[in-house]
Amino acid sequence: MDIESIIAIYGALLSTALLLYEILKQRKRLTIILEHIAWYERVHIIITNSSRRSISLSSMSMEVFDIEKSFWELVPQNALFDNEQRNELFPLTIKKGESISLLLGPVLSDNLIKNRLQARITITDSEGKKFKEFKARTFDAKWGTYHYIS
Repeated sequence: MDIESIIAIYGALLSTALLLYEILKQRKRLTIILEHIAWYERVHIIITNSSRRSISLSSMSMEVFDIEKSFWELVPQNALFDNEQRNELFPLTIKKGESISLLLGPVLSDNLIKNRLQARITITDSEGKKFKEFKARTFDAKWGTYHYIS
């Protein structure tokens, strides 16, 4: 193999790698955390935009697992959030690196705590992409520590 062929192959591989890097860099990513605040006995959702561009979120839905009845139940939209936040929520835009916290309603918080934060969360953006992966954790407000729930 001559030197021109090696340089041509190297150039093709390098440009392909740069193309893949740019595609992955422009991908939308959200970090979602369902957090129980111990001692206050409330639950909130923290949504962080981990991508390099703004994301417009259009809706959120949640299903909660009931241990006593052993089934998933869809939470009505009017019961998701605390009364103070209901009017100012969706649609909303999160800029790159920005984070928001949405306090859940007291009845839903009690249900989630009782069932060890077992939930299915779906957040939909304005283009129809659905974000479903999240982490559940407990924040001990007295001692300032986090405990992740598997």
